[in-house]
Amino acid sequence: MMNFLTKSLSIEIENFVNHLRRDCGLLSLKSFTKSAFVQCRKKIQPGVFKKLSEMLIDEFYTDNELGIKLWNGFRVLAVDGSSITLPFTDELKGIYGLVKNQTDTGVVQARVSVLYDVLNKYVLDSQLSPKKEGERALGLLHLVKTKARDLIIYDRGYPSYDFINTHCIKNIDYLMRIKTSFSGVTKTFIASNKTSQIVEIFPSKNAVVSDKQYDRNTPIKVRLLRVKLPSGETELLITSLLDSKKYPNKIFKELYFKRWGVEIFYDELKNKLKVAHFSGYSNQSILQDFNAAIFISNVQTLIVSDLED
Repeated sequence: MMNFLTKSLSIEIENFVNHLRRDCGLLSLKSFTKSAFVQCRKKIQPGVFKKLSEMLIDEFYTDNELGIKLWNGFRVLAVDGSSITLPFTDELKGIYGLVKNQTDTGVVQARVSVLYDVLNKYVLDSQLSPKKEGERALGLLHLVKTKARDLIIYDRGYPSYDFINTHCIKNIDYLMRIKTSFSGVTKTFIASNKTSQIVEIFPSKNAVVSDKQYDRNTPIKVRLLRVKLPSGETELLITSLLDSKKYPNKIFKELYFKRWGVEIFYDELKNKLKVAHFSGYSNQSILQDFNAAIFISNVQTLIVSDLED
């Protein structure tokens, strides 16, 4: 399964058994049928591949100060989402839902979200969820894999008062691209032509706060930044890094651009690891293949980084 089952099962089984006989010296190894493989994979929990990934990552970040790439002492992470089309079955349609396409017939799609170390190129956490799950909700799930001195970069689909507040509670630093229409504060900042300003943000008038630990008058102190792109377009960023002497305005354009690493990862996941070429039609098979692809991506990073060294 970790070899990626891109051919027919019969050919994959034959190639695998021949490999074990030829390259591993297991000359007496007997082959097995497609049915035997399908029955045996049902006994494997998809989470085993996540566990293997966690073990590899823990090993990399433990007692490896010289090998870990940091930015100003921060581990720079990025969160981003994407979509993957799944086989059209009743089981998967019931779990992930149907998304209408151009012909109005509909396809089964899942939402993918990853927490990615853009400097060291490891996936720290991944989620495969129904499309109805929002990017923000999945983004918050990743926070269990973060720690102090992590800096997470987000695109402009993520920022909200509640989302930022959760990062404050967990003491996780962030840099987010934000819409100019986010609030009156951001509109005023854009109109001021200032490059950087520390401001306070509050929950919006329509936000439901009855079930929250804050009310409408609870402020969060943030720093707004104006970044000029080569195209002439103005980009608005919001961050928890308030110290302008320690973190001058000029560093944020390049820092935000580091988010591009997670886009490159998705390209490799889909086009090189071919994560959407599933080897089965059950949800268990889908989760096995997805988690195995993430694990193999991290294994490749480990091998490549060793070669580069």
